Amino acid sequence: MAASPAPASPNSARKSGHSPLSHTGSVTSQRKTVADDVYLELRSRLIAGAYLPAQKLTLRALAQEFGTSMMPVRDAVRRLSAQGGLQINANRTIQVNAPSSEEFEEMLKIRTALEGLACENAVKRMRDTEITRIRQIEQRFERETLRLRPNPEVLSKINRDFHFGIYRASKMPQLINLIENLWVQVSPVLSLAIRYTAQGLTLRDAQRHHTRLVESINKRDSIRARQALIADIREAGELILRSGLLRQYDRTSSFEGSNPSTARRHKLR
Repeated sequence: MAASPAPASPNSARKSGHSPLSHTGSVTSQRKTVADDVYLELRSRLIAGAYLPAQKLTLRALAQEFGTSMMPVRDAVRRLSAQGGLQINANRTIQVNAPSSEEFEEMLKIRTALEGLACENAVKRMRDTEITRIRQIEQRFERETLRLRPNPEVLSKINRDFHFGIYRASKMPQLINLIENLWVQVSPVLSLAIRYTAQGLTLRDAQRHHTRLVESINKRDSIRARQALIADIREAGELILRSGLLRQYDRTSSFEGSNPSTARRHKLR
């Protein structure tokens, strides 16, 4: 096993193409709009795997990245803490969710149920243009895995685009929102795992599942597509659990951010 990769720097998201948020409108509407924009952008970064488990963040650095004051960032952090994506510690420091092995295993079971349902319904409702786009994303993933040195950040983004390209085709917004809330918590772990497996056989395993999934979608076989998706999620999850990547978090996983009732005990000021 390779040495643990260093967490991305607070401004790494800026380097990957994220731009500061713009301010428009009156003072009252501006506060609401900017706060919502910061929340959605930070949530999107978590879902995309832009941060690693237990990575420390600061209000000041995030405010500088977004081009805002610290007030909307503070509000976004509180909301994401209540959802289990971020942790607010007793000393008011902030870090990314680091689930224990037990918590991650539970999330795997929920993911297979929800994402399998979304996939099955998506195949039944997909337009030809959506199928073409899914096939193109799968081809991008394959090309990246075949590179001599696959880029973990690129792989994380393509993998996210592939999965949510399928889920959104289900036309079930409430289900998609539930799945996104799960990915807020699990994506940092997936991103960490990709950094470890970028040179290994596991990428070919993921590609194999993706290929089976696309073939099933092309045939409009919703049952086989669901089976391929679930196999992809389970195999990747079981690999992560076997690897021991999460053991370092097993003793410290009962953090404030994972429980909305305890998350409110520690306030950011």
